[in-house]
Amino acid sequence: MRSMNGESPSSRRCSAASSRLFSLDALRGLDMMLIIGLDCLIRSIALFYFPENTSKEIWRQLNHSSWDGLTVCDIIFPLFVFISGTSMFFSLSRAMQNNMSRPALLGKLWKRALILVALGILVNFWSFHDQISAIQPFGFDSLRYASVLGLIGISGAFAGTLLLLLRRFLLAPFLAAIILAIVWGLQTFGGDMTPTGCFNAKVDALLCPGWLHSGTFDPEGPLCIVSATALSLLGFCAGSCCRSSLSILKQSGTLALHGLICLGLGTVSGMVIKGIWTPAFVLTTGGIGFLLLALSRLLFDTSSWGNRLSLPLRVVGMNALAIYVITRLPIYKTFFDQLDSHVFQHCVENHQVNVLIYFSSYFLVAWFICFGLWRHRIFIKL
Repeated sequence: MRSMNGESPSSRRCSAASSRLFSLDALRGLDMMLIIGLDCLIRSIALFYFPENTSKEIWRQLNHSSWDGLTVCDIIFPLFVFISGTSMFFSLSRAMQNNMSRPALLGKLWKRALILVALGILVNFWSFHDQISAIQPFGFDSLRYASVLGLIGISGAFAGTLLLLLRRFLLAPFLAAIILAIVWGLQTFGGDMTPTGCFNAKVDALLCPGWLHSGTFDPEGPLCIVSATALSLLGFCAGSCCRSSLSILKQSGTLALHGLICLGLGTVSGMVIKGIWTPAFVLTTGGIGFLLLALSRLLFDTSSWGNRLSLPLRVVGMNALAIYVITRLPIYKTFFDQLDSHVFQHCVENHQVNVLIYFSSYFLVAWFICFGLWRHRIFIKL
């Protein structure tokens, strides 16, 4: 059966599925906005406008848990890993449809991973150089090699490699379950779930050179990358749900069901500890990722007004990693520090207002950089 323009319904569905999802770009954009300064802006607004108890709770939620437990801030980075897995489903599917060979795809995955590892080391150097140099002279031992960008790149490459070598995308949830079962066993029987005695600390001391972010372990260390691979695979499953021939409403229902299952499994899998990416933490954040993607699909993919509403988020989402690196450049923070000391502090005497102006400027400039890139159709792939 073909329509009047010569396309079959199945070909139209395939074309629609292979196009970019506004919901995915919007969710990625919201997540990155929180990473590049929106969280600080919200905290400063809370101090200025909200009652003390409410302000304290907002501050608590926008800071990491000290060890076990979960806050909004703890979800932000894992959500990006989840979204990266979802995006990988579409990129691998398009590449397979275009008859790209598996060796070429593997090369592409690992080239990206190595680029992100290198950028991650640079970002760490820019961010922590002053802090580390005050303790010890600069050298290769004083660098922090584990990084946010490195974890994103390597976990995605591991997940994609497993799926490509096994040649079965449907194996993604089973691979995630196997990985989490292995990590659960290692963490449960190989350590005592404390910052100094956890199995991750033993692995990081053995395999992770240089400076560890949390002293005895690194939240982006080797075993955390293994756990993040499972989260990336869960994101891959979410991409499969979004590509089905079901209506968006039914797709959202399927995503929500997956999310509730993951949340249920997370509650019986042990302690939720962000610092060492326990299986309970991966399942809980993965469940939240499914639910947020389901909501995003309903908000942004079902109507034209939803498409328009998503634009401020998509502007950031389509250059997410690029703006992350840009805002980590030393010149970016130095510019605003100089602006604060020479302009803001002289024009505004109220400290809270000054802080609000500082973080508003810091965030809005980043957003307008993304808008300029989007306006000129420049999308930097990392």
